[in-house]
Formats: sequence, structure tokens, C-alpha cells
Amino acid sequence: MNYLYELFENDRSTKAAFFEDPNFGFFLFTEKYDHELTLENECNLEIKGNSIFISKGFNYQVYRIQRDDKLVYAFALNDITNKPRVEALSLDDLPINGPITIYTGGEVLEYLASICKLPNGNYVCGNVQDYISVVEDMSKKYPNKEHFFRGHYHYDYLLVPSLYRNPKYYNNESYMYMDFKTQFYNELSNKKYIEILTTMQHYKMPTRLLDTTSNPLVALYMACDKPHNVKNQKYGIGEVVIMNEDIKNIKYSESNAVILLSCLAVLETNYKQELYEKIVESIEKNDPSIYRDCLAYRRFVAEAHNELPYFDESFFKPEVLLKPRHVKVGMINERIISQSGNFILFGLCNYVTGDYMKLNTVAKERVFIVHRDYISKQLEMLNIDAGTMYPDKDHISVSITKSYD
Repeated sequence: MNYLYELFENDRSTKAAFFEDPNFGFFLFTEKYDHELTLENECNLEIKGNSIFISKGFNYQVYRIQRDDKLVYAFALNDITNKPRVEALSLDDLPINGPITIYTGGEVLEYLASICKLPNGNYVCGNVQDYISVVEDMSKKYPNKEHFFRGHYHYDYLLVPSLYRNPKYYNNESYMYMDFKTQFYNELSNKKYIEILTTMQHYKMPTRLLDTTSNPLVALYMACDKPHNVKNQKYGIGEVVIMNEDIKNIKYSESNAVILLSCLAVLETNYKQELYEKIVESIEKNDPSIYRDCLAYRRFVAEAHNELPYFDESFFKPEVLLKPRHVKVGMINERIISQSGNFILFGLCNYVTGDYMKLNTVAKERVFIVHRDYISKQLEMLNIDAGTMYPDKDHISVSITKSYD
């Protein structure tokens, strides 16, 4: 396969290669230039064999990327449905000693970070300054929304709580919940369902909670903080997901919806499966009696009455148990305080297939994070490190030690 192409512009030509990735888009990157091309901000590319000719048009966005004393040109396809039939590289094709000599995968990430906002709507950031600019753009784009941030080390991480990542976990949720409560009975006997779940989450137990934060720099730190059990990757790409939620959809730990969702944790799996199936059927047939007449629903109501003695079934909407919700919880421990922590609380899933209802009430923006070692050093200058994110003696001692390495 011949990945190299010859790009012609007036009387000049240069080597170039196409790059394609479902997250980043479709690009043509040139080798480094000593001179500037006479190009408009948009153009067409006519491809004949391995020769590419520039013409007037609007199919490709043109970016000039400064690299030391040289220029790299990136041609980003605006509409991916019009993708030409060419040999295109992916990140997996671009190791340091790969088949292409004009750039490496690391350089491609540098070029993408220089573009920052990609034509497909995603972002790539390689420093704190650009990241803050993206957050400011979100505030302007969604002025009447509340912003929640989720940072993770792998950019292909799914927004799924730990409980739903393993059938052994979600099939034994009630037993894990009761075991944990029993072990810490003196501390938890008078706690509410959501308080016990957040305590379990704090101690890394599998729960139906997914961590988020209202502080964008905390999420950026999480996207750069390498977990202990993660092997080195070829190219380190993290991600921050910015979720822009309507204020009316946000719940608090005292709200009825949160109580109803969190008490699901104590139901045995067979009851949760039956309740899920009956609710889905009742919604499809518009017949509430389908779920109200089942044993699982009566078992659920009994648990709900523990914290909602005034629970009125006539006002209950079964959809509440299916939809994930953004939840603002009380500042119950130092870690939640230091991380400005919140959660997404997930509801019922199909325990046979493992399918769950995704969080679809929010407008989500993806920010890919590269040059993470450099960003980590910038965050340290802002006093954001392991010691401030995890205010316990173990993490603080590690943070102090690292500062002297």
C-alpha cells in the first residue's frame, strides 16, 4: 500500500498523507514547509492516482500549523460522507518507526491539538490554556445550562458506571450493598440509600454511580492521571466529556427521584429484571396495571416507603426508574469536597442482555487530551495534583515525594 501522495500547488509540490479516525475526522497532512502556500481558508482537492491538485471550492478546511521555523498544512474534510477513496492512515499505522517518514503519530496529535476545534465538532487540547478556552466556548454555547465534567484516562471510555461493566457485579448488587453496610454498620445504619452508595463509590466498590465534577480543571487532572493498573499506550490520549444539562433535569440527594433510583440497589436481581420488563411493557402498551400488579413492584414500593413514607403511587411515573440522572450530593467526605464531586445515578437495566438506558438528556462535547505530561506540570503550578485531589495521607505523601523527583 502506498500511503504517500504528491500535492501540487501552482509550480510547487510536496509529499502528503491522508489520516482518518472516527473520533478525529479525515485529514490530509503535508510534510513540513519552508515557505507559505498561497491558499484560501477552504478549497477542493482533486485526486488523480497518487497526485493531488488544489482547486477552488469548499470541501476542505485549510489549516496552517507552525512548527518551529516551518509550516505544516492540514486539509480537513468538512463533510465525511464525501470521503474520497484513498489510502488513509490511522493512529495504529503511525508508530515511531512506521511506514511514513514525513511524520509520526505523535506529530499528528500535535497537529490536531494546534487545530483544537475539529470540523466534526470534537476538540483536541494539548495545554491548559486551550482547554480553558474550550470551557469558555461551552459557557457561551450553552448559556442556560449547568455544566458537568467527566475526565478519564482512555479517550474511548464509555460513560457507564462500574456496576454495569461486569455481569457478576450487577447480578449481585444487592448482596454487595448489604455486605458493605453490614461491615460498616455503626457508621451506615442510619444513612440513606444514596449516602451508602456514595460511600461505596468512595471506597471503589462497584455502584450504579458515575463520578462527575463541576470543576473543569478537576476533570482535566483525571484525564491526565494514570491509573496504577494501566499499561503504557502507544499514544496517550485522554478525554474530558463536557455535559451541558438543563437545570430542571438536575436532582439533589434529597429529591424523590434520587431516593427511588438509589433504593433499587437493595432489590434482588430477579425483582429488578421483572420490574424492568413490566415497566417497558406498560410504557409500550400505555397500561400502568402491567407493572403495578407484579410482585417486583410491590417489593420496590416497600423499599421506597423506608425513605418516602408518603410515597403516592398515583403520582409515580415508571420512566423515572429507567433514566440516568445528574445528582448533586452533599459534601459528605473530603474527596467529594476537593474534587467538587457530583454523580450520574443510573436506573434499571436489562439484566439479561446488560442493556441500559444511556444519558441522553444532555448535550455532550468531547475534548481529547494530548501532551498529558506537560498538562500535568501546568496543573501542578495551579496546585492541582494528587495531594489536593485525594486529600488522604497516602496520596499527599506521594505528591510530596514526586515534587522532589
